[in-house]
Amino acid sequence: MTNPIRSVEMNEFNRLIHQNVKQEGFTPLLIEGVGVVQWHSAQVMTPFLYDPIICMMGQGAKICRVGEASFTYQGGDFFINFLPIPVYAEVITASTDTPFQSAVMSINLIKLADMVMRIEQQEKNALKTLPESASCIVVGQANDNLVGLFSRLLNIASHPLESAILGEAVIDEIYYRLLTGEHGYALRQLLHQYGNIQPISRAVNHIHSNINTVIKVDELATIANMSKTSFFNAFKKLMHVSPMQYIKSIKLQKAQALLIQGIQANEASYHVGYNSFSQFSREYKRFFGFPPSQTAS
Repeated sequence: MTNPIRSVEMNEFNRLIHQNVKQEGFTPLLIEGVGVVQWHSAQVMTPFLYDPIICMMGQGAKICRVGEASFTYQGGDFFINFLPIPVYAEVITASTDTPFQSAVMSINLIKLADMVMRIEQQEKNALKTLPESASCIVVGQANDNLVGLFSRLLNIASHPLESAILGEAVIDEIYYRLLTGEHGYALRQLLHQYGNIQPISRAVNHIHSNINTVIKVDELATIANMSKTSFFNAFKKLMHVSPMQYIKSIKLQKAQALLIQGIQANEASYHVGYNSFSQFSREYKRFFGFPPSQTAS
């Protein structure tokens, strides 16, 4: 039986998404990193680079595939991604009458880690172990508090003054509710300083900062202060792809962004660290399904 209070919360949330939509796809709002998404039809599987985000689903359904892992989420669910990650995403449920709708909020990992520390300072038992199911992606069902907070965020994000004055406080409360809710224990274990996310995060930051160079797994393991084998296993467990798969995906996603900006294909390949243009072209076509020359600028 449907919870009537839950239905009221979700109906209001979807109304606010619709009210803020300006176009098909993503509409940015006045709070930096906050926006809404709407599609009136299903969207084919497409590669994306997801930055750290919290996605709160209003209605419809979506599948996100990373390596061999697959995550399905629908109305009332949240999707959290803690590290920049290449994914294949597909909107599977959307129609003219009932469009796909969601709200998206960028994650500030520094503020999130600070919230973990503040919560644990008030508790006797700090969390110091990483769960066996560690993943940089977490999907779960949102409670009424979280849905209501996202509704409040959307209300504020459409008013300049309220966005500037109240936006950060609502974002902090969203962090707090996630970290103390049903999935809070797992989230805090993942984010805790004793977990693998911090050394892997250092390696990920190095990849993104040195995308124009040849990056080797050995140097990433050194940056993470881990053996090559331990680093490889920890990276794949957390990110669902091997380090080399991740590097290649990030390079190709960055190259596509350059092509869309109007940069020539051979120049784009050089900017993302390819020494062979023919290799770049082959891998680009294999990844996106079309050659660099067919990328619309």
